[in-house]
Amino acid sequence: MAQGVIGIAYPRAALIGNPSDGFGGMTIAFVFSDFNAQVILEEHTGIEVFPGKVDHLKWNDLDTFETSVSSMGYYGGIRLLKASLLIFIKHCKQHDLELHKRGFKLSYTTNIPVLLGLSGSSAIISACLRALGNWYGVKMEPWLLANLAWQVETTELGIPAGLQDRVAQAYNFPVFMDFDESHFNANPYGMYERLKRPLKNVYIAYSSTLAEGSEITHNNLRERFEAGETQMLEAVETWKSLTVAFKKALEADDMNLMNECINANFDLRNKICTLHPKQIELVLLARKSGASAKFCGSGGAIIGMYKDEATLAQLKQDLEASQVNILLPQIVYSP
Repeated sequence: MAQGVIGIAYPRAALIGNPSDGFGGMTIAFVFSDFNAQVILEEHTGIEVFPGKVDHLKWNDLDTFETSVSSMGYYGGIRLLKASLLIFIKHCKQHDLELHKRGFKLSYTTNIPVLLGLSGSSAIISACLRALGNWYGVKMEPWLLANLAWQVETTELGIPAGLQDRVAQAYNFPVFMDFDESHFNANPYGMYERLKRPLKNVYIAYSSTLAEGSEITHNNLRERFEAGETQMLEAVETWKSLTVAFKKALEADDMNLMNECINANFDLRNKICTLHPKQIELVLLARKSGASAKFCGSGGAIIGMYKDEATLAQLKQDLEASQVNILLPQIVYSP
């Protein structure tokens, strides 16, 4: 019977901080197990990478084709598996890690909603690296797994990306992240701290009609930051202060302050960015109930906190009336 291993990774939700983490900023993010990506590695003759559902190039008719490309985009997961394998090989060669010669086949499945800012692509990559590490007996500390996953997207595939998503997926725990440049000068990673108190009263809501890739939302911010635009530099400092304030409020169990920080986080983003009007409406709709709301990532999905069960009941009613999906995420707290 063929031997094999499975790598699993979960979607990421950014709770507070700057909307991208390439600015030396701060953020808090977690992963949740309501969805997942799995990469299956099975013993095989030679090396073979199998396409997933969205990689197939055959459709029943034009309508099916249009729906597929509109919802899933132009790229599936097979390029993610190939790039992950290549980065893994390069890492092992660089560190003189000898790999056994047994062949294998790679395949993947995922049910993470796409193009909603939940980091479904990086979940496939993280799952693949985990599977490869298990297969070859290569141990990877969480910070290293995050770095390698980041290299897959940026170095091999040329996708604009930061470390936040990969750090949350590597640690499988809510993490406070400080990407201060001085720390990177002395270490190959940022300052990552597992939160000491559990998160509670968190919700996530999303509408598939608002799907939008992160490259659409974040590119301009990075250019403005690198150009030294005053408004952008000041915004990053404000997002950092909001992240610190949220962390202190969490430790003090101050729900009101946490909600204020979440709302202020989005309001600043809305002030300096041109956001889709429907996405702004989604945030405002959630806030009608008294809950806080901001984007989970690039847009399409929102995240926030509610103060009590009455607020949650009103939130569910308002969102469901507008055909918006809502879930109370099963936040992952791995040892």
